[in-house]
Amino acid sequence: MTWWLHTRRVALLMGVTAGFWAVVLAVGDSGVALPQLGGATSVSVPLVLFTPLAPAIALNACCGSPTSVESTAVRRAAALDALLAAGIVALTAAAVLPFIAGWLTGLDGSTAEAALRNLACYTGLALLGRTVLGDHASTVLPTLAALAVSVFGYGRDQSAHWWAWPAAETSDTLSWTGSAALLVIGLHRIARRDFPRRS
Repeated sequence: MTWWLHTRRVALLMGVTAGFWAVVLAVGDSGVALPQLGGATSVSVPLVLFTPLAPAIALNACCGSPTSVESTAVRRAAALDALLAAGIVALTAAAVLPFIAGWLTGLDGSTAEAALRNLACYTGLALLGRTVLGDHASTVLPTLAALAVSVFGYGRDQSAHWWAWPAAETSDTLSWTGSAALLVIGLHRIARRDFPRRS
């Protein structure tokens, strides 16, 4: 277990996650005006569309040990990696709850919900990228998704297209369902690395 904690740089990952929440608290629902190619001319894209990339990318960077080395390990490292990813999202959900319930002020509940949903979406994409593209290129999928949504994701009425889940309103059921599905699929694909492949 000590070996896994050391190679996964869990302390660094927790520090990045804490930094992510500090930025979310600081910027709140602030946005940046970006030109649009999806129908609208310009939209104020909320920063919460980008901030969850930090822990998702850090997760893959911290879990970047070569599979060939870990194939000789006694412990199931891939299952622990999946638990670590699920734990980051669960800790974020626990941090979101007081703001959604109104117990704490300083952050709008919908912004906190969007941060959680987008973290689940990007984490799922990062985990899928790890299994499809490999450890070094794994962060391409969540980064491209965030960029595509920020530039192409808004229609003429300044609302998000149906597929632009990270930009959708927090009341949009499809965005939550899709993000949760990506996370579950990503966790499953990572955990499957522990089991021998069938020929």
